[in-house]
Amino acid sequence: MKENVRFSIIIPNFNEGKYIRECLESVFNQTYNDYEVIVLDDGSTDNSLDIIKDFDVKLYHSNGLHAGGARNLGLDNTNGEYVVFLDSDDYLAGNDVLEKLNNLINDEDIIFLNYTMSINGEFEVRHDIEGDLSKKIESTSYLGAPTKCFKRTLIGDTRFPVCQRYEDIVFTIENMCKANSCTELKDSFFIYRKVANSNSTSALDVEAIMAVINEIIKLYKLCVKYPKYKDNLL
Repeated sequence: MKENVRFSIIIPNFNEGKYIRECLESVFNQTYNDYEVIVLDDGSTDNSLDIIKDFDVKLYHSNGLHAGGARNLGLDNTNGEYVVFLDSDDYLAGNDVLEKLNNLINDEDIIFLNYTMSINGEFEVRHDIEGDLSKKIESTSYLGAPTKCFKRTLIGDTRFPVCQRYEDIVFTIENMCKANSCTELKDSFFIYRKVANSNSTSALDVEAIMAVINEIIKLYKLCVKYPKYKDNLL
């Protein structure tokens, strides 16, 4: 009989008092209960800290490290077998998604998580492309850390860049290159709330363009580090 796995759910927060309660309630209402919740507050000045303290979470203060540095602090303080990243303005898509995820996992390195996009009250399920790891490395457009569940031993000492835009991209792709096995949760795992003025929705400016170029340079370096996937990465 397959044993249950323990999840570490890492949630960065900065001034998300409007949404953080719904986010945390979606976790603590799960039918599956073998998990820990690690919240990294990045210097919030709204009421979000008061809300967070209503829940049984491991709370750390990331002190201006932004999402990447906050997630790193979370990784440094996990004890689960698998890591899930959830943004504080998003929430899990039903009370049984962790149970479904646990039932699916059979020692895979990465589980691809589909999600539902929420825009102005309209909902649309987003499914990743079909295929093996090489196909997904080549063609996936879902590079946000919350779209994957990672085995903690796979992540190892790989970390997010600190205080940078688009910090998910290379972290996610490098862990895909390191993986030996994967599977996909067909159901929607979380609701992605598209919020104006976030990194993913704001208009490109010079700083953002330079950040994109920097990520492309890192991808070229991955071609050298993981020659097996050179053509897919290119």
